[in-house]
Amino acid sequence: MSVKNKEFQPEDITIRDDAWQKKTNFYHIETWYFDGIFNNNYSIVALVNVFTLGNYGFIQTGCYIYKDTNLVFIKRERPPYRKLYGSDKKPLIRINNRDIINGEVEEKTKNWIYHISMGDNNGGFDLQLKRTMKPWKGKHQLGNWLVIPHFDVNGVIHINGKDIDVVGHGYHDHNAYPIFAPAFSKGYHFGKIPIDSLNITWARVMKRFKGEEKLLVLNKNDKFIKINPKDIIFKIEKQFKDGGKLIPDISSIVVENDILKLNVKMETINLDRIHLPTLKYWRYHLRYTGDIKVESMSKKINQVDIAEFLRFF
Repeated sequence: MSVKNKEFQPEDITIRDDAWQKKTNFYHIETWYFDGIFNNNYSIVALVNVFTLGNYGFIQTGCYIYKDTNLVFIKRERPPYRKLYGSDKKPLIRINNRDIINGEVEEKTKNWIYHISMGDNNGGFDLQLKRTMKPWKGKHQLGNWLVIPHFDVNGVIHINGKDIDVVGHGYHDHNAYPIFAPAFSKGYHFGKIPIDSLNITWARVMKRFKGEEKLLVLNKNDKFIKINPKDIIFKIEKQFKDGGKLIPDISSIVVENDILKLNVKMETINLDRIHLPTLKYWRYHLRYTGDIKVESMSKKINQVDIAEFLRFF
């Protein structure tokens, strides 16, 4: 796998593209990320990170529960690599004989249904995710990026011995990076904006030596549309130092072309710094405010969602 890719171009995928890539990429870092925002002000993040080096490797899982954007539960585990089973035919990650991620195509509707299970009765979740928008994949400066931009989510959060029913929406991506990706990239800034039947997925991939790669994909009516990077303006209006790095606090995105008119401000509500080896990683709950216009549809934006900022080293 090389990070010397052409301009980012999203393309169609099958559910098999979301499977473990060990057989095709022996030396890489692979991450499955899910988040959910629920109607009762809970939100969650589920992470499975796999570092593969031939027949050896390293696993780390993360189970995070938030209430009113505040972190109320965290469980991170590093099970032995030999306890990992990953299918190369479908998104199935099994650790210690437990299915953490299991995605399948529903026989009657042909829709994609995922089941996510993490933690236990003291803290964790069991969720079903039903795909509602067209997924896509592409290559950027860091490597491969697969996105399912929107799910309907329902299930149960377990916390302090109590079961809490949840209903809401979610997001999933699956990244596969070569182990030398940090030599070419400083990191990334990423988020998404679900707006009724639309979704905006955005990212800034910061190059090691100069500039950044600007990515924005609009999902609408079961199709995805790449926005020309020349039409995208990312602006950091305020930042602060945390963990020895300057990170965004207030940012904005402006797009204006024949497809999309977007003017949105992103303000930090809460910030969670996650300690990972060789990485500095922050998870945001952001408030988005502004306007969007797609064809004849215009809408005000005022909502909260989850975003990330990562720096290598």
